[in-house]
Amino acid sequence: MYFEQFYLGCLAHASYLLGSEGEAAVVDPQRDVDQYVEAAVKQGLKIKYIFETHLHADFVSGHRELAARTGAQIVLSRVSGATFPHLAVDDGTTLRVGKLKIEVLATPGHTPESISLLVTELPIQSKTPTPPKEGGVGHPQYPPWAVLTGDTLFIGDVGRPDLSPTHTPVQLAGMLYDSLHNKLMTLPDSVTVYPAHGAGGAVFDYRDGTADQLCIADQRPRAVRTADDEQSSCEARLFSGRRGPQSCGRSSAVGVASTEGDCAGGAEGDARSWCDGA
Repeated sequence: MYFEQFYLGCLAHASYLLGSEGEAAVVDPQRDVDQYVEAAVKQGLKIKYIFETHLHADFVSGHRELAARTGAQIVLSRVSGATFPHLAVDDGTTLRVGKLKIEVLATPGHTPESISLLVTELPIQSKTPTPPKEGGVGHPQYPPWAVLTGDTLFIGDVGRPDLSPTHTPVQLAGMLYDSLHNKLMTLPDSVTVYPAHGAGGAVFDYRDGTADQLCIADQRPRAVRTADDEQSSCEARLFSGRRGPQSCGRSSAVGVASTEGDCAGGAEGDARSWCDGA
């Protein structure tokens, strides 16, 4: 198995390349896709899938260019409503990349269409994707080893619920609470969390963490503290103690994601200009 994280410091953005048995998947690619193509060629891998964990608001994604150059299929949640060619997936859908089983977990909260990707290495390769299934995550015999959480769960913090043009922060905070408590925090302690952003990103306000990965056992105490059992005041608790915005209005400094392409920048902070030439 091959696994590599690509980190873009100016946006505190992390993307990933996973490979097995000559196949590969890229998760949340940067605008510059040369690095994924070069890494795949070097490792003898053909990129099969390009996963977007959600429609990004803080940077321009390279998913469409990468798909055009490699023939890979873009994978997005069905909830995204994306109009460009893609494979729409649901909670519980699994796709295979060599011996890797990648299971889609619907984890809305940062955005309505947010998904996380639960990765398990299996001993037998299968080319056939499986439809959504009822109940449970993972594999009874082969436990998952990693979960790529996009902007739902970071290292020591959770994603902002105040950036959606279609849902209120209160609605998204409630979804985020459920995603954390009913999905991510129920995973085995040994599962390693790989988020799409590190400290300092526009969607991540926590500045004290330095790690780029952490297992669920270490994540659980802080994630649980973000909300108590009273879901009615979830939004206030998610923001309490954080250095992020105290208002619940959408930030004008971040672009609004587009279902038609890569990203449409905000008036005061065009996402396209943040890393041009970086």
